[in-house]
Amino acid sequence: MLYRQFFKSVFVFIPLFLFGCATIGGCVLRTLTINSEPTGAMVYLDDELIGEAPVTTTFTYYGTRKIVLEKVDVEGRLLYERKVVYEKIKPPFYQIVPLDFFSEIVLPMEIKDEHCFTYQLDQLQQLSKTERQEEVVKNAKELRERLNIPLAH
Repeated sequence: MLYRQFFKSVFVFIPLFLFGCATIGGCVLRTLTINSEPTGAMVYLDDELIGEAPVTTTFTYYGTRKIVLEKVDVEGRLLYERKVVYEKIKPPFYQIVPLDFFSEIVLPMEIKDEHCFTYQLDQLQQLSKTERQEEVVKNAKELRERLNIPLAH
């Protein structure tokens, strides 16, 4: 009789325990914060605008991320050189298989995984009007050569 009552309580306890783990289980909150010097640069993460630096966003997957920063004036002209960076975001040890199962599902707490990056924007070199014209003509000639179009005289 005592033996049957023990198994009955075990069969009730195990499903309740598993249900409790599933409902109060932990999770990992992954955040990425991007700062710029000077502040106020528009930040693109994987070619999607996420906001103005400093900005914090969440992410799901680790790996290499493309980060683009550009600071423009009210008319849309660049004030600083556009910065394109590829950052490798590595997972912490508790996010490597099979430990990720426990950190994501079993542990009854929230774990924060925060990554912060700060980038220095370089001052834009102002070209004179003749230098800009020469640059445009040079780019047009290079494009024409790539397309193999003969020059018309």
